[in-house]
Amino acid sequence: MKFKSLYIISSLSFGYVSAQLNDSIFIPTNQVYYQQLNKIWENPIQFSNQKFSDFTETNLNASVKNLNMKRAQTAEEINEFGFTTQGIFNISDKLRLMGSFDYQFITEKGMGYNLTNERTEDQFVLYPNYLFVPKKANWETQNYRVKGGLSYKIWRGLELGATVDYRNQSSYRKSDPRPDISTADYSGKIFGGYRYRNHHVSVFGGLGRKSETYDLIAVNEAVNAPANPDYFVRFSNGYGRLIYFPSYSDYSYRTIDKNFGAGYSFENQKNFFNISFSYSKKMQELFEKDQSSNTYFEESLGKMKYRLVNYKTDANYWYKGNEMDFMTNVNFQSITGDNYNNEEFGQNYRMTLDKIAFTQNFLLREGKKIKFGATLEGVYNDFSAIDLLGITYKYVKSLNVNIKVNKDIFYRDTQKINLEVGAMSYFPVNESLQYTPASSNTLLYDHVIKNDYEFDRTSKMGPQLGLQFYQKVSPKTSLKIFTNFATLFPLSKELKQNTDYNGNPNLYFNAGISLFY
Repeated sequence: MKFKSLYIISSLSFGYVSAQLNDSIFIPTNQVYYQQLNKIWENPIQFSNQKFSDFTETNLNASVKNLNMKRAQTAEEINEFGFTTQGIFNISDKLRLMGSFDYQFITEKGMGYNLTNERTEDQFVLYPNYLFVPKKANWETQNYRVKGGLSYKIWRGLELGATVDYRNQSSYRKSDPRPDISTADYSGKIFGGYRYRNHHVSVFGGLGRKSETYDLIAVNEAVNAPANPDYFVRFSNGYGRLIYFPSYSDYSYRTIDKNFGAGYSFENQKNFFNISFSYSKKMQELFEKDQSSNTYFEESLGKMKYRLVNYKTDANYWYKGNEMDFMTNVNFQSITGDNYNNEEFGQNYRMTLDKIAFTQNFLLREGKKIKFGATLEGVYNDFSAIDLLGITYKYVKSLNVNIKVNKDIFYRDTQKINLEVGAMSYFPVNESLQYTPASSNTLLYDHVIKNDYEFDRTSKMGPQLGLQFYQKVSPKTSLKIFTNFATLFPLSKELKQNTDYNGNPNLYFNAGISLFY
């Protein structure tokens, strides 16, 4: 369950201009407008006529997740400390700039069966081709991310836009074997469009490259043997298939991402509608060591490839009234992943995910005061993972539902308190797991695949509570202090009966402070 949904909680802060029909919208006025900010990043020129006031936000926050109920390849406890600054800058009627910087320091406790920087908290299974050891250990991770974007009206309806995105991650496991994982991920997109009266069409294309270097810097060779099962390094090629991998102490990944798409939008004074279609293909290649025990991106060292294809359709509607806003989003994705072994000249793993997500937001205002706000979110997943050589086949159909309501329980011109309550839930619709042992080694099935299947087939629900305090510091500066709490518990006893689950609910908490200026 994504904890991000706990942070994006609807609440009204002090804006300089209220969201009236012909006024500019100050995005921090309410958290529902942050969803529009995310859409601007996806296609800046589709939103170039939308009036957003200049703003800069600086945020410090901390969060804690205690995951008693989880998939196996995710930590038991996650602590995160973050710093973020972002903003929109309208240079002129023709030019708009955007930018953001994000830093996160993350500590994780008690994670086994995983020596990668991927986690199964937000995905059903890890990508294939990963090393693991059963022994649990703690991790430290640092993330840096820098984004920039612009939209520019060239001449008579012609527009150009661009976004750039750079991420850097360093992950470190604090136990033998001790991988040090360095990741550099950079990408960019270019947009071109034409606007005629209320209609706008656009096309875009993007390219990205991601490199990951894995260095097991403190492997004790004396314990790296089958006789020491807790520390013995194993390699999973697919979903449950264990094979020998001689490059376990040093190897690299390179991922090339190519994408393109098109969009259409219609807008008038009160209504805005846009729809976009996109296609992306990521090709991830695993490189092993050469004869001198060096690893680098040379085609002859390529051992395996993983192809991820994503078709996406996204539609949005926004009604902007004098006293209310209504926003709806419908998103459909069809994702396919295929694993290819260069030495065996064939595939051994395939993943499919069809995902439908919708979000409804309603905001009723009285001037700057929120009389009532409501959000309804739902995600339907149809997921399958299969080892094509006949070991494991799993599919899960599930529904996530998140409901939130909020209002200002105290309000005056310079201060206010916004309270939000809600509930999040997960319901399996249909699921199946088939497993045929290929050898006497059933370690991954016994401790990962079976556990994750029991987690995925268990219904879950939990309440959410959020409280935000706002203080107007000066005519152009506002302060927000926020805290959010949520819990999640199973709706049946089967998970505790069939796994090592201790029976305690998951706990989520975060708090922070934001400055708007």
